[in-house]
Amino acid sequence: MTKPRILVTGGTGFLGKRVIPLLREKFEVDVLSRSGKTEVQGDLTHWNAGLDFNSLRDKNYQMFIHMAGLYDLTASYVDCFQHNIASMGTALKVADALGIPFFLNTSTVAAGVNSSLTSVKPNDRNFSKPFPDPYSESKALGEQLLNNWAAKSIQGRINLRLGVLVGDTKQGTIERVDGPYHAPEAFKKIRRLIESIPTALILPGKEDTRLPIVPVDKAAEAIVKFAEWSLITKPQGYHSYHITPTYGLGVKDFYISALKYQAIPHNGIVLVDQIHEALILKASNLVAKFPEEELYYLMNFPVYETNDTRKVLGENWCPEFKEYESTFWSGYEAFVSHR
Repeated sequence: MTKPRILVTGGTGFLGKRVIPLLREKFEVDVLSRSGKTEVQGDLTHWNAGLDFNSLRDKNYQMFIHMAGLYDLTASYVDCFQHNIASMGTALKVADALGIPFFLNTSTVAAGVNSSLTSVKPNDRNFSKPFPDPYSESKALGEQLLNNWAAKSIQGRINLRLGVLVGDTKQGTIERVDGPYHAPEAFKKIRRLIESIPTALILPGKEDTRLPIVPVDKAAEAIVKFAEWSLITKPQGYHSYHITPTYGLGVKDFYISALKYQAIPHNGIVLVDQIHEALILKASNLVAKFPEEELYYLMNFPVYETNDTRKVLGENWCPEFKEYESTFWSGYEAFVSHR
């Protein structure tokens, strides 16, 4: 039986390099990139992505998987707009022009970080108050574009809001220090201070905040599973899902884990969020060099609703942190020892 053929962007990044081999087990895969080393050469920041639509229509693609984008919490609005909004429009235009019936997009939980809901639903986007950074706003606007796209050929649009990606569950391999990995970096800088404090260590955070971290290999498996599910069930219209763990990791538990794996003694941890948030962010950046953009998310992640996700992926698709804690830290140590 002939495998369905799909067109994929973002196949050469941290996530893409793990998704593509899994996709090739199920589909005929053409990767679109600017590298010149993939099946299709194109650039989503250019008009029509620089593609010859006539030559590609014969491929009879059944799905467009859009993973390309800019992930940088410090990027300018112009760069975020170009790579996360304008490029989304180009990707949708390409899919429509090639008559591709299903479009799967990988977004981010950052798109819902400023929601006013107690439990954020995958379709929720709140534009009534400012976003914390251009990155999160651009991803939310990209989702808005996908949701409202007046599709001619696209029948189903599937949006996957990925959690914070960390190293894989086997070796914990990472390619850069970002997100939760900034915490051990910060603790290293103030190790002597921590060891000298005779009372509980006061750190920024909220008791009810859960970190929606997801091992990159599990995120890759989820994307492939949703691709299969889409071509079998053929969902019509727009559908969004949170690719996040059922419970997530408590901020205090993460701090304790980071201190333990660096063998930094302490006398307990007290989370503080009563002080004005801006002051906490500035102080943490000044004392421990913890990036303010990253710390904002650590203090403000909402609860992400995953009921529909688990109907597709199963109840235990994503392990909780305790199940891969040791590989998480071994991967971090391997990276910092060779950088």
